[in-house]
Amino acid sequence: MTDKEYVEKLEAALAHVLQPLKGLPFTVVVRALSSQTIFPIDRESDDDRVLIAQLEKAIQSCAEKLRSQPIQRPRPNEVGNDIEPYVMRALVEIGYKVQRPLSKAGKGKSTGYPDIIFYDAKDRPCYLECKIYSDDTKETSMRSFYLSPSDAFKVCMDARHLLLSFEMVRTPINGSNLSRFSPVAFKLVDLSALDCDMKYEFNSDNRRLYNPKLVLLSGPC
Repeated sequence: MTDKEYVEKLEAALAHVLQPLKGLPFTVVVRALSSQTIFPIDRESDDDRVLIAQLEKAIQSCAEKLRSQPIQRPRPNEVGNDIEPYVMRALVEIGYKVQRPLSKAGKGKSTGYPDIIFYDAKDRPCYLECKIYSDDTKETSMRSFYLSPSDAFKVCMDARHLLLSFEMVRTPINGSNLSRFSPVAFKLVDLSALDCDMKYEFNSDNRRLYNPKLVLLSGPC
């Protein structure tokens, strides 16, 4: 095999491998990344019915505080992280133990799925992701949920996986680049039946990007 044929074969194989994957069950993705199981919410279970009812109390309490103290931010994409402390405090109010998730190695990080872990009245662990949406984006097909492989993946136990999302309305503040964001609705989602897509990404870093061998011009301006 010539060098040209070898390169062409590699290019063809790479092009085939890099085709995006569609409709992957979230349960399978989490299992592959963490070896942990996602338990679905059973609407016929007394324990899960209590869980849902208690969560609604916490959600309404959280929404009330957000309405009385609206989040002030320049852009909507900054609001999602701001609601997490409100949600955590509301869960504590209903008697749940709440904390930031840790990896199996005991490491914590502020970014990445999931945002929160709490333990219900039966001391069952539940992971919770917090999101926001607006009326004009809730039915769109743009990507809004992300999960990236990590050496410090924050799922380290079998649990239920939920997502809480608030529909936020934006009110500009006169004379400022800030807006007030207040909730008008919410969605509590069971992620056990979620389907995901996977799209590969290539990346580099500044050391390689600005390698002197690649730079054509450089200087003050």
